Amino acid sequence: MKKTIVLTIAGTDFKFEVTAKDHGDFVDAVARGGSVTAASYNFAMRAIDSGQKEDFKKLLDTAPGAELQIAGELKAEFSPVLEIAVKK
Repeated sequence: MKKTIVLTIAGTDFKFEVTAKDHGDFVDAVARGGSVTAASYNFAMRAIDSGQKEDFKKLLDTAPGAELQIAGELKAEFSPVLEIAVKK
């Protein structure tokens, strides 16, 4: 499964192609107790459109912590919260 997600960040539209593997790797890295910042950076960099990669890197270099916000938005859009109830 792959989902195209466009985020407008600081006035620029960035296109991400998020795959189930990208999402799973991100969740697994965070669950293992690794660096959330590094996991977020890797998730966003793997998913960004290749033609926008350099501009995206420049954005991340000038906006400390942006990768955390971006990864959160990508995760929320890729894997929306489902309402789940246990029947007894």
